[in-house]
This record gives sequence, structure tokens and C-alpha cells, in this order.
Amino acid sequence: MIWPTMELMVRIAKAFDVSVDFLIKDDKEAAVGKIRNQELLHQLEEINSRPEEDQETVVSFLEAFIKRRKFEELVHG
Repeated sequence: MIWPTMELMVRIAKAFDVSVDFLIKDDKEAAVGKIRNQELLHQLEEINSRPEEDQETVVSFLEAFIKRRKFEELVHG
């Protein structure tokens, strides 16, 4: 099994606005409660089993996407 570094865990937690302990708990029901989109949850479970490099790519994309959306919201109200 492949485990992400602590730095990557912090970045993932920030991207999804959750705590690191939330990410490392083996409690799918808690995750389901926070992430209501089942397809998104499934995709996150899939990427979790990929190599760290792939995980970092996805986290970087998510961070950029979220920052862009937040910027657009600030600009357009």
C-alpha cells in the first residue's frame, strides 16, 4: 500500500477544508457525511491508492481550481 507524505496530507486537508485527522481516520461514514457527492468520494478513494506523484498532481489541480473559483467569486461578487 502507498501512503502519502504528511505534507501532502496537509495540502489535501486544506483543499477539502477538513482536518488531517479527518483524512486519516478509517471511518468511511464520517467521510460520506462530509462529502455528499458519491462520485467525488469514489474518485478520492481511487486516487488514494495511486502513487504519491499522482496524488500530488491531483491535489495541485484541486488547489488551483479552488483558488481560481474563489478569485472569480471575489471579482464577480
